[in-house]
Parts: sequence; structure tokens; C-alpha cells
Amino acid sequence: MDQNLRASIQTSTFYYFMIVTTLTTISQLTTMSVIVFADISGKENVVAASVIGPALLGAFGIIRLLTNMTHLVADMDKDMKATNYGTTMSGIPFPILKLIFAAIFIVIALVQLTAIY
Repeated sequence: MDQNLRASIQTSTFYYFMIVTTLTTISQLTTMSVIVFADISGKENVVAASVIGPALLGAFGIIRLLTNMTHLVADMDKDMKATNYGTTMSGIPFPILKLIFAAIFIVIALVQLTAIY
């Protein structure tokens, strides 16, 4: 694969990761505000669904995007890995990060669910 194309794909994948993370965080914060400040009595299941949906979509999106990054970095040739960019990208622990970020969203959802019920 052309190295410029690979760098472009990695950069756009990182931006997609940031977009997914930002949108999921905004969604979770909005839902938490509703839980804290609104009267949700009788509507607990609807609010719970609005917690679970974004949390699962965010966790899946993060896992998918960081898995793509893992594959792109693993596919670098030795010349690309020798550059500063390649060295930096190879040093990022994507398999660990995807689990940590996904777990954060799941834990936030569990905290919100305990606040609902």
C-alpha cells in the first residue's frame, strides 16, 4: 500500500475515533443531566434505553476503529516503520486502548443505570 495513502487512512480513522468518542460523551452527559435534573418517574425504561444504546454503539465504534488502526500499523513496511511517524504509531498500544475506552463507556452506562433505578 502506498505510504501516503496509509497515513491518510490512519489520520482519517483517528478523526473518526475522536468523532465517535465526542458524540458518545455528549450523549452520555445529556442523558445524565436528564437523570439528575428531570422527573423520570414512569419513564425509567425509556431513559435506560437511551443510556444503553449510545454506550454500546460508542463501545463498538471505538473497538472497530482501534482495530482498524491496529491492522493499518501492522501492515506498515519496514521503511515506513523506520520513520518518526511509523515509530510513533507502532508504539501506541491500540489493543489495550480499545478495551480501556470501551470499558469506560460501559462503566459510565452502568453508573447511569444505577442512578435510574
